[in-house]
Amino acid sequence: MLKSPHWTSETPNNPGWYWYRAPSHRAAMLRIDEHSVIDSAGEFADFQAVDLVGDWWSAQIKAFV
Repeated sequence: MLKSPHWTSETPNNPGWYWYRAPSHRAAMLRIDEHSVIDSAGEFADFQAVDLVGDWWSAQIKAFV
């Protein structure tokens, strides 16, 4: 169980929508699919989530649909 949401460098491992931020980018909401690939439009589309260097909001924003 998640104690409280926070920013972490750990890549989420469940499909869904998450906030992502990097030093060189503003925070963006990204969808991670069941294969850990970014499945949302924009500059991070089709990247493996683990390849992104930055922080993730630990709580899932909404379920993968």
